[in-house]
Amino acid sequence: MTKLSDIVKNWTPAQWDALVAQFLPADFLTDAFWRGRPGPCPICGDGHDRFTYDNKRGRGDWVCRKCNAGSPKAGDGIELVCRSTGMSYVELLNCLTGKSSMPTALHAAVPIRQPGTKPLDTSAKMRRIEKQWAAASSLSHGDAATQYLAARVPGLCAPRPVALRLASQDYWHEGELIGRYPTIVAQFTLPDGRMATVHRTSLDPQQPAKACIVSSDGEVLPPKRNDVSALPLDGGAVRLMPPRDGELGVAEGLENGFAAYMLFGVPTWPCLNRVLLSKFVVPPGLGIHTVHIFADFDQIDPRTGVSPGMADALKLAKRLRAEGFKTVMHRPKIRGTDFCDEWRTVYELRQMSRQAVAA
Repeated sequence: MTKLSDIVKNWTPAQWDALVAQFLPADFLTDAFWRGRPGPCPICGDGHDRFTYDNKRGRGDWVCRKCNAGSPKAGDGIELVCRSTGMSYVELLNCLTGKSSMPTALHAAVPIRQPGTKPLDTSAKMRRIEKQWAAASSLSHGDAATQYLAARVPGLCAPRPVALRLASQDYWHEGELIGRYPTIVAQFTLPDGRMATVHRTSLDPQQPAKACIVSSDGEVLPPKRNDVSALPLDGGAVRLMPPRDGELGVAEGLENGFAAYMLFGVPTWPCLNRVLLSKFVVPPGLGIHTVHIFADFDQIDPRTGVSPGMADALKLAKRLRAEGFKTVMHRPKIRGTDFCDEWRTVYELRQMSRQAVAA
């Protein structure tokens, strides 16, 4: 099967430039863009100087200071085209090989945009993520998702999460179908109630664990990933369970959200990562007055001298207090751990205690 990597492996830097030029909106393709000067990002769409196209390795190379949920993100021209237009690798591959309605280029297999075609706009991206959400099913006892969560958070007993669903999804990488996996689909919701994206966790089909996904050339691929973001993600979270008595918790990861609930009984929403945690906005109209912040107790970064997870959690606490909310900061007892680790230890000690009493 033809792969994107096979098609582009002998391309010159000029051909990568041509690929980018044919697919990115003309508004971004300024003289400053081609000179490698900072400008607005064609992927996240925000900022006036966060994105740089430098083609430094001759593969359409770029970097954005905010594209990784508020952190830096870099990639090649293929990722730039796919992420900025919403095209899948398969759709781009079909363009390059002439299998789609968009004609292939006359020179060096660089695609020429068909007149009238445009990158996916916000409404098209929204339709795409809504389609994924609609195709997934509610969680049920004993399915692959609940088994995985119970393995990561032993003894889990929590309200059924309406923001999580289960699907069977193909995993594509650069035009190659790696496999089909049970997939947890998490609805990421903004403070105003709109869905901004869906976060997907690919699971092992045989055991309750994240899938180990390896491409044909040996690259280990991430089992967790977002689909296209129809809207900026700042302020949002995965609403696992409703707030209780005006109190709500926030954490980084999905599993940490459930672990925090088991440890403290506080309904908790995952924000997916520490940067988005720091940007969380309390939704209006839910009567929330107290926010519990469950921080990852990361090791100290030797370059900055701070614990990244703690620093972003403290940043959130400071802002929320200034906005009039009561905040309660929680961190695990041992550095280098999160609340999933802490809950597992607590659970195992409780089991050992019960066994000792029974004996």
